[in-house]
Amino acid sequence: MKQTEVNYPNTIYSQPAIYRLLLNQSKGILRVLPAITCGLLFVLLMGVTGCDTPEKALKSTDINYKKAKAISWYNKKEYYKCIPLFEELIGLMKGRQSTEDLYYMYATANYKQGDFMISAYHFKNFYDLYPNSDKAEECLFMYAKSYQRLSPKPDLDQTYTTKALDAYQLFLNAYPNGKYIAEVNQAVSDMRKKLEKKALNTAELYYNTRNFKAAATSYANILKTFPDIGEGEFVTSMVIKSNFEYAKNSIPSKKVDRFEHVIKSYGNFRDKFGASKYLTEAQKFEHEAHYLAPLSAFEWAEVCALDERENNFNIFFREAKDNLPSISEKNRNEEITQMIEKGYFLIVKAHFQASEEKKTIQKVPDFEKTVKTYYNFVDKFPKSRYYKEAEKMFNISTELLNKYKSDGQSKKN
Repeated sequence: MKQTEVNYPNTIYSQPAIYRLLLNQSKGILRVLPAITCGLLFVLLMGVTGCDTPEKALKSTDINYKKAKAISWYNKKEYYKCIPLFEELIGLMKGRQSTEDLYYMYATANYKQGDFMISAYHFKNFYDLYPNSDKAEECLFMYAKSYQRLSPKPDLDQTYTTKALDAYQLFLNAYPNGKYIAEVNQAVSDMRKKLEKKALNTAELYYNTRNFKAAATSYANILKTFPDIGEGEFVTSMVIKSNFEYAKNSIPSKKVDRFEHVIKSYGNFRDKFGASKYLTEAQKFEHEAHYLAPLSAFEWAEVCALDERENNFNIFFREAKDNLPSISEKNRNEEITQMIEKGYFLIVKAHFQASEEKKTIQKVPDFEKTVKTYYNFVDKFPKSRYYKEAEKMFNISTELLNKYKSDGQSKKN
């Protein structure tokens, strides 16, 4: 069967008409497109080639052009653009033209850009190169301020804080009545407080980690370095507290001197801060040290080498004499008093024991010391509980002394 052909009306909706319309539009677009593309490319090219960049300026051989662009960017606060140009210009113009203004802008641009280490160097160098410049004072001030901007929070290393303080001191020496004096004084005060905080944090860390020696030294150094510190009372009290803990945890041979240092430190604290809120606590450490000083002296004398005991017991006797009046507790007072009696006896015993470790005639000096110290002991404590034991050692020493002397006389005859 033959298929019937359908004829569409010749309208814009007919298929052939649609094709013709699309074809005509396409041809128009294709004719216009090259012109549009070329125009856009031309505009872009002109934009790129016409725009001044640091790279373009650096390639130029025109120094005046470079200088104009650098100053323009500086005035527009486009510091990242002008810095490389200033660097080149200063080198190119050196020895031919003055670079004073350019160098000032270069140092300032680095500061504004946040490169404070670089700006510090160049501000100081400017001051050294142009000491008579009207910008010299400002540059020396900005040299110090650059280091101040590098100063970190108190917990971190304070090298730049110290450098800033040194720089500000240099400024004060050069311009004691300068126009920046108020800012300088405030900056110095702020940074000293930062260093104080750092030192206090360090000392506190030492104390909390039980490094009492370092803590005592750190607190004492704070008072020397910062004599006007606002926390002076607290720091001085911590010197006493740290020294007390240090003494208490020291080896026996060192305890006496360190407890004496606690007592001395308390005296200084009381004289300086008589109404301090830390006085009561400090007094407790001082009071305890009065007891522990002679006690420690006795304990060390009791265990030291035999030939050192008499000397160390004499140190104990001195400590007991000095500190007994300050020991208010009856039981402690009696304890130290009894130790004095025992100490004199132990001196006798130490010399006798030393004789037992030697051979024959070498015993004589120790026997003589035993006899001598025995007389001293019984003279002070005639009714001592150690009397019988001391007398026994005395009798043996006397008998052997007579024997050795008799044997020695016989050999001579």
